[in-house]
Amino acid sequence: MVIYATGAIVGNTLAPDPALATLPISIFVVGMALCTLPAGAIARRHGRRAAFMAGTGCGVLVGLLSALGVVLGSFWLFCAAMIFGGAYAAVVLSFRFAAADCAPPERRPRAMSAVMAGGVFAGVIGPQLVIHTMTLWPPHLFAATYLAQAAVAAVSALVLVGVQLPMSSAAEVAGGRPLGAIAPQPCFITAVICGLVSYLLMNFLMTAAPLAMRLCGLPQETANLGLQWHVIAMYAPSFFTGRLITRFGAPRMATAGLALIAAPRRSGWPGWMWRISGSA
Repeated sequence: MVIYATGAIVGNTLAPDPALATLPISIFVVGMALCTLPAGAIARRHGRRAAFMAGTGCGVLVGLLSALGVVLGSFWLFCAAMIFGGAYAAVVLSFRFAAADCAPPERRPRAMSAVMAGGVFAGVIGPQLVIHTMTLWPPHLFAATYLAQAAVAAVSALVLVGVQLPMSSAAEVAGGRPLGAIAPQPCFITAVICGLVSYLLMNFLMTAAPLAMRLCGLPQETANLGLQWHVIAMYAPSFFTGRLITRFGAPRMATAGLALIAAPRRSGWPGWMWRISGSA
């Protein structure tokens, strides 16, 4: 949330060309995609705790390197830091699957929803962290924010040290199907398309909105609050989507989410309907 709230604004300040303003966020998203499979490979070979600790280590690095990039006025160092931010995000996105592994089959949808509901707290804490730290190191706007973000990642590492997670058995590791056998299946292709549409919309809104609000003359606090309510509307439905998935099935819930994404463009539905579609 800290990166989404500040990345495009810092990029616009440091970039040699205004057209590169959103490049840091793009690198963050690409880094997240590239690190998803390696994070899974680490979890399979060394356990989820090892993957989580590696991810939180990247979370500390992205904060420290981003702060250094801001202080030095180095756009390319700031962009390089976003690679570690993407790796951190890739590991964080796997938390829901760890929760599913620790829950009995009938409770897995609810366990995943409970972890996703943590996004509600992130939606509040992230923007508020930006608001209260962005001017603590004048004249380097957001430098202290990234140091605070690194501290938060370090605290999360301390929490994860105490989490007991089951190791995959040799039979489970040997029994897994190769990606080449999974990818051609219609269910997999459908899931990829749904994820593509949802993440495209989310990244477009979360990248462009804070920068657009600043360029329109609105204060940074307002831009942060706009992002805060966007994220809350994305994750708040997670408190009950697990039960809806159990009752109606994942395909129907995915269809409902895509319908919510498409509806506001034509019908003028309230903006919160658009944002809620991300959680579905």
